[in-house]
Amino acid sequence: MAKKQDIQQEQRKELACMYYMQGVSQKDIADKVGVSRNTISAWVRDGGWDTRRAAKTVTRSELVKKMLTDLNDKLESGSWTADEIIKVASAIEKLDKQTNIVTIIEVFTAFNNWLVSRMQVDPELTPEVVKIINTYQDKFINEKLNNVTIPIE
Repeated sequence: MAKKQDIQQEQRKELACMYYMQGVSQKDIADKVGVSRNTISAWVRDGGWDTRRAAKTVTRSELVKKMLTDLNDKLESGSWTADEIIKVASAIEKLDKQTNIVTIIEVFTAFNNWLVSRMQVDPELTPEVVKIINTYQDKFINEKLNNVTIPIE
């Protein structure tokens, strides 16, 4: 059976992660959840939170825009080959096929941000509830990415 302190620490960590994904500074997170700045830094490093936050904040449209801008710049300078252009076009097409899952992730991210804000005024919305919601969101995304269908009996 888990110790009460371990459970509380895990709850703080989950809440800190939610704040971090919202873009709150590590110093402010440490103040809000009652741990040291060094603890937050370790959680960010060990949990790969930087990568997760970057993945949630870069949208498909931003990626396509960047790719098209780079393509335009290189076309104007004459420094791209036909093969490179074909590769960029193929990458953009693949991103377009992923629009559904990207849209789902964007909606879940917005929803998670709302949940964190809502926690300030809704006592029934606890870090445990948010953690359960996040777990099912992750399962949903993984199943969509892997084309898994759970049969309904």
